Amino acid sequence: MTMPRKTLILAVLLVVAIWGLLRASSNGYLSAFDASPKNLKLSVHSENNTVTVQWDLSGGSIVRTLTNGRDAIVLVYPDWVEKDEDSWVVLGDPVNLSLSLNGRKAENIGIFAHPFQVSVFNGSARANLRVFAIPVDFPSTVNSGKILLKLKTHYGACNDFTMAVIYFHSTNRGEYRDLVLPLSVGFGERFPVLPGFKSRFNLTIEASKMPEFLRSAVNAHYLGELIEEPRGWLVVKTVNVTVCSPKTS
Repeated sequence: MTMPRKTLILAVLLVVAIWGLLRASSNGYLSAFDASPKNLKLSVHSENNTVTVQWDLSGGSIVRTLTNGRDAIVLVYPDWVEKDEDSWVVLGDPVNLSLSLNGRKAENIGIFAHPFQVSVFNGSARANLRVFAIPVDFPSTVNSGKILLKLKTHYGACNDFTMAVIYFHSTNRGEYRDLVLPLSVGFGERFPVLPGFKSRFNLTIEASKMPEFLRSAVNAHYLGELIEEPRGWLVVKTVNVTVCSPKTS
């Protein structure tokens, strides 16, 4: 066998091997070699009307490159409170979101919010809320990042709420399950609706709704081919947030 023929055969075998690895990763067969939740360091804290999220994901770099997936962080919290029909007041509206990936600041990050409407109670008092999910998506190959979300309110009030921070990592493998997020609200004494109202509640996203929820997250800012059924694992952390209007800061 001549050398050019051997070289050609080796090249064909290499192409077939790479194709096989890409197919295996796209079907999630290499997920056992991908990063796992134990490889994630996720921290969240709130101060001065700003929520800071930082993360570091190690391991599985080869599989993550082959998979070519999209990860996302989703910030979920109660923001709007119904005052009258078609009239809402805010607990902590997003003013600005900044994002750094692998130490480099990302440009032109828009804020997209997906609403959930819920009713919560404290005794006989009832508050109608809109809970917003704000997604931030990025390639699965990103190892570390930081999000700063600045919030504002009005009315001379300080309002409290619990924010859930979801980290989703795409592995192309996994089942959809109900996602239960423990949240809370505490309206300030000068808040124009139910001043002093407090309530703890769960926001449940049913398993049947999780594909849509994750699809909207990983495709939020992505201009490439739509990822229809993102699968993988997720980690949830919560943080208590206090947002004060300028007069009471």
